[in-house]
Amino acid sequence: MANHIVFFTLVALTLCPLAFAFEPSPLQDFCVADSTSSGIQIFWFSFSTMLYSTRPSKLNGLACKNPMNVQADDFFFSGLNIMGNTSNAVGSKVTPVTVAQLPGLNTLGISMVRIDYAPWGINPPHTHP
Repeated sequence: MANHIVFFTLVALTLCPLAFAFEPSPLQDFCVADSTSSGIQIFWFSFSTMLYSTRPSKLNGLACKNPMNVQADDFFFSGLNIMGNTSNAVGSKVTPVTVAQLPGLNTLGISMVRIDYAPWGINPPHTHP
């Protein structure tokens, strides 16, 4: 019993700093990609300060859509429920979801994938930059 208490205490102490690892003052609360923009003008709205502004800026990603033009569809992708075609040499199909398919992922540095495997299918060796 004492070993379990020590183990759970160590796990809790290890994960505790992760709960505080956030940016207290982000540049913007959200930045939905605007694929039609030239990428120079940035719209941002901060809920914490209730401030709306537009200014030239360089961000990690595409230019931001005006927050007044953001729609629920910018945060929705319906293609992950469709099975991929696995009749190929490796027997697998990767369906990526990036900012091109889901504009709400802009500037977050994340993406999603669905991987379908045929029986005895493999995920070929690869790297992630």
